[in-house]
Amino acid sequence: MDEYLRILLSQIRCRRARDMVGKEVRDHILDQAEAYEQTGMEHRKALEEAVRDMGDPVEAGAALNRLHRPQTDWRMLALIGLVSILSMAVHAGIGDKGLALDDAYGLRHGIGVLAGYGLMLAVCRIDYGYIGKYAKGIAVLFWAAGLFALLFGRGGSGAVRWLSFGSLGTTDMAYLYIPVYGGLLYRYRGEGYGGLRKCILWLLFPVLLLRMNSLPAVILLFLILAAMLSAVIGKGWLQVRRKRTLAAFWGCFGLLPCVWAAVLFASGKLPAYQTERLKVFLGQEGSVGNYQMMMASECLKNSRLIGGSGGEITNLASIQNEYLLNFVANDYGMAAMVFIGLLLLAVAARVIHVSFRQGNSLGMIMGCGCGMFFEAVTIIDLLHCFGKIPPTRLFLPFLSPDTGGLAVAYILAGVVLSVYRFQRINGNYAVAAENGQ
Repeated sequence: MDEYLRILLSQIRCRRARDMVGKEVRDHILDQAEAYEQTGMEHRKALEEAVRDMGDPVEAGAALNRLHRPQTDWRMLALIGLVSILSMAVHAGIGDKGLALDDAYGLRHGIGVLAGYGLMLAVCRIDYGYIGKYAKGIAVLFWAAGLFALLFGRGGSGAVRWLSFGSLGTTDMAYLYIPVYGGLLYRYRGEGYGGLRKCILWLLFPVLLLRMNSLPAVILLFLILAAMLSAVIGKGWLQVRRKRTLAAFWGCFGLLPCVWAAVLFASGKLPAYQTERLKVFLGQEGSVGNYQMMMASECLKNSRLIGGSGGEITNLASIQNEYLLNFVANDYGMAAMVFIGLLLLAVAARVIHVSFRQGNSLGMIMGCGCGMFFEAVTIIDLLHCFGKIPPTRLFLPFLSPDTGGLAVAYILAGVVLSVYRFQRINGNYAVAAENGQ
């Protein structure tokens, strides 16, 4: 039996799968040998017959290797590759038009996109299971970085405190907390209200960023994490009363903050800049944000369906993030802008589709969190483009010139590709765990 297992397992290239496959095959052989012994066969002879029943170890090992080898989601790679090519082309065209940009602008963005794509390929080769295994330690590092920024970070531009590590800013790095929080939720599955309290405490990480950076970004991150927690409650991961718990959770963390903000707004006790933002969202006239919304809408009215409008945009804040698609519509036509928007939504849909098909619960919740992020920021940027909401300082995945935003988008995409790559391996581990093996 040991020799048979040695030959069989040598055919399996994935090291992580070998231990599980070896245990399953060994258990199957011993069970079959026990069945032979019950018919009166001597133990050694029964074991030999059980091994012989398994067939050729090389052929069996090759078949198991095909079953347990890592996979590549070529469809997602192609979609993100197409978005990346369009991103380089768009910014190369924008750089050629001047707009107070230096001659190397398009080249720098192209290098950033290529580096991000390479980073994504590197991340996808790392087993996402390590995030779940070390989720608490990684989360502590995020909290430590947030506290450090709060105490020692720089201030200004409407942000009380922030830090930057190269091209990565505080808000950029905060989005990487999404898959980590998925790992935390996975660790507390099966627990009761005590586990729920721990999940809520880990959820409060965005509140730590509330006084140091973009409020819209903090709200977006909080809502994504809250949706992830709601999903695991609804799926029964936590041993709590689902409907009552969800109602209480969203009542405390959804309704009450809105009521509190409304009271402060009505009493005039909010800071001036926050009052101005709320006025914009409420559609009140006479604000800078409202002016930007009108200019974005006017830009689209002047754009052609196909081809450039022949003019230059000079009355929008910049090409950075919120209004990038307006520049695309102005320079290449409405059709190009709509195509890029639909392509980004297709990436988000692919991410969510891959995540929901996972047999491993950890991969499912991590991937769904990343998918919700891609979908939310794409929809928000499309609303910016049509002038429906004021600027929120969020980046457009894979397209914004913000290098930190590019890195975050490609890292999160790499995590989802890792979920797909190891689904046959970690998915089989999940089934084994549920069966008590």
